[in-house]
Amino acid sequence: MARPMNPLPNTDTHTADPHDRKLVDFAHGLRTLREKAGNPSLATMSQRSGVCIALLSGAHGGHKMPTWRTVEGYVHACGTDSAGWRAKWERLQLAQRTARARSGHASIVRNWARLRYITPPQWPMNEAELAEILDQARRFRGLSLRDMAHRSVGFSHHTYGAVLRGDRPVTADILLAILHACGAGPGEVRRWMQVLARVRPTEELRVRSLLAKMPAPRASTRHRAGPPGRMSGGRGGSMGGDNFRGAPGGRK
Repeated sequence: MARPMNPLPNTDTHTADPHDRKLVDFAHGLRTLREKAGNPSLATMSQRSGVCIALLSGAHGGHKMPTWRTVEGYVHACGTDSAGWRAKWERLQLAQRTARARSGHASIVRNWARLRYITPPQWPMNEAELAEILDQARRFRGLSLRDMAHRSVGFSHHTYGAVLRGDRPVTADILLAILHACGAGPGEVRRWMQVLARVRPTEELRVRSLLAKMPAPRASTRHRAGPPGRMSGGRGGSMGGDNFRGAPGGRK
């Protein structure tokens, strides 16, 4: 007979946050699956799945995100098809990553406030995280989507919204337009463009083309963000000219 499982973490306290609650809900689902399978012992489940007892116990513990291999073995040991659980596990993984990203975003914003200019974070990002952090930059500058469309000609507020929500990809042209609207300086633009080239290698050639049109950064000058709508730097004191529009032609 299987030993009783330890109680799940309490999500009703003021210290519980949303991603912890989702983790506990996922663990509860695994426990329910095990009970429906006749409550096999962890030793039996380990033999059936090839997953060690400690990992199986941790999967329904509700304290730590289990790997897909562990979940797959757990579900298989309960005699259930794992296909439906893959989507559940991926949703939980996304919630966990989002929660960590929000925590990281707070430190980024504090850094922007301290330095007075917007620079990309140092850790590796994916496309979704890049869009989220760019949206943080927009909010940090106090800009609405319509403000951005007015300050950086070439894209409509609908397009900015779709990109910053992650519904459309971040391209080199729209990244330049977003940074222009946020008042980023040339040094900041170069850093963000380099990040984009890493995140989306298909944009690397366009990134190089746009950077080639920019004035070379001055080693002795530290660029700080100017007022929204202008990018300080260059011989004329402004980088809001044709070379730094979000995209040629009309709004998109």
